[in-house]
Amino acid sequence: MKTKILICFLLCIGFKTFAQEEKRTLYPITVQRQLFGVKFIYDRQIIDNASALQIPLLQARDTKVNVEFLTYKQQQKLVKLINIIPAGVSLYTIFNRDKVSSGFYWSTVGSTLLISTYLNVKANIHLSNAINRYNEVIRNNEIGLNVQTTPDHQAIVGVGLKHNF
Repeated sequence: MKTKILICFLLCIGFKTFAQEEKRTLYPITVQRQLFGVKFIYDRQIIDNASALQIPLLQARDTKVNVEFLTYKQQQKLVKLINIIPAGVSLYTIFNRDKVSSGFYWSTVGSTLLISTYLNVKANIHLSNAINRYNEVIRNNEIGLNVQTTPDHQAIVGVGLKHNF
């Protein structure tokens, strides 16, 4: 009987108790802007595609980060769909040159270029908001020291503590 209790006890030790989650280690994301693109650095790994940041961003479990990143993804999908329009018009124009005027062709291509550029800019703003909020959420405790002088030239020392709950 004692051995059965001991075996059950040893088996229960291996399981998680007290309904606590295992803490994931999340690292800050740094952004390196370059001439022809942006690179992201996460856990000393260079990432070229912003969609690869989905896992760490969503693991932060912050609603603002989730909303901003998912808005970024939706707008990127919309840009891809919009970019199909000038390709379709171009193919139609190649096979039916007489039916498509040059004004219609260039207005279609130009307007889709403007719309996709606008959506790309908005999507990148949402991505940078998500990354900034993520870095703010995962930041650990910070202790700060502040030294100021009064008009009487006396030193005042202050200590501040920031803790995320």
